[in-house]
Amino acid sequence: MQTQNEMGFIKSLFDFNLTSFITMRVIRVIYAILTVIVVIAGSLATLGGIVMIFTEGASGLLYVILAPLGTLLYLILVRLWVEFLANLYRIGDNTQKMVKALPGE
Repeated sequence: MQTQNEMGFIKSLFDFNLTSFITMRVIRVIYAILTVIVVIAGSLATLGGIVMIFTEGASGLLYVILAPLGTLLYLILVRLWVEFLANLYRIGDNTQKMVKALPGE
């Protein structure tokens, strides 16, 4: 069986035996995209709060205070989710190595 590094990305996509995984290659891209989306949404919410200060007063101030906290919370949740997926992959990979190391296999 070929390892992830021995097979190319496209070849791994069409590995119907599921012996080569693309998880760790794709997870970095997903994390980067989600981080950018969360930061942009948080920035827009903060800017919206600044604009609301001049039109609605106190509710705008609430947005300015809570938007960065919400952004930080979502960044933490995204990171935890990505780490969880990466750890599941690593557990499977290490289990596969342990099975191969058993005598008689």
